[in-house]
Amino acid sequence: MTIELKEVRLEEKSILENMLHFYLDDLSQYTNQLKANQLGIFEYDSIDLFFTKSNLIPYFIKYEGLIVGFLLFVKTVKNEHIDYCVNDIFIFTQYRERGFAGQAVKKLFAPYPGTYYVVQLEKNQKAIQFWKSLFNELQLEYTEETVIDSGERCSAQTFTICQ
Repeated sequence: MTIELKEVRLEEKSILENMLHFYLDDLSQYTNQLKANQLGIFEYDSIDLFFTKSNLIPYFIKYEGLIVGFLLFVKTVKNEHIDYCVNDIFIFTQYRERGFAGQAVKKLFAPYPGTYYVVQLEKNQKAIQFWKSLFNELQLEYTEETVIDSGERCSAQTFTICQ
């Protein structure tokens, strides 16, 4: 079961926005800071930046031609020690537990060697375990720290992908 990473085009932005509602709903179980708006929709405030800033790249994760998730990638510009950040990654519920998220991240690493930074909400143990499992599988050394991000306790890891 092989997946494909495909950069989201501007004309596909509405598809990504629809998917972000599901992602934020999932994420809301780990934080009280995410709330649906008056229309019952979770909004990702900075999505427009992924279509206007060259260092922010949204990808669809596709399997057998179907969009099964997304990955939001950041090429850092203000940190001399960190090159990249996997900002958000999401797989639709029916496609989880198939290794698609791990495949997507590995495909991302190939063209982008360098130092990465990833952050997970401390209450989101599935996300923390996902990253630690990936580090173990790829035999990656990483540093980990607890950080406060937007008022939330988070687990953050830094690691390097070599060519």
